[in-house]
Amino acid sequence: MRKLSRERSVVFLTLGRKVGRHIAGPAINLYYDEEYKEEDAGFESCFPIKRAVDIEGISVRELTGGRCLSCLHHGPYETLSESYGLIFDHSKSIGMKINYPIREIYIKGPGMIFRGNPKKYITEIQFPFED
Repeated sequence: MRKLSRERSVVFLTLGRKVGRHIAGPAINLYYDEEYKEEDAGFESCFPIKRAVDIEGISVRELTGGRCLSCLHHGPYETLSESYGLIFDHSKSIGMKINYPIREIYIKGPGMIFRGNPKKYITEIQFPFED
């Protein structure tokens, strides 16, 4: 399970305020750890943007493309571990070599003001892999 802590929510809020009008899609977290971690995970919070911008404190770069093993998780963030278990097991069963970072794309989640209904959250988990 990858918890979206209050600290990470603040990161998205701050980032969103800085790049606001340039945002071109839902929030994303990139995870760099090759093993699952609930605490002290190596992650980066980001938004896709329309074009490169020069804003103090913001790093802009392009993610590499390619093929991904993908899973849509429906439900609260606290149950993401179930979807991660399925996708990790499947990737191992087919001998897939994962290219990190793993991506979580928050298609539907809490809003800036209201929490919303966690049972209706939708998170896409992407495992980029080598052919």
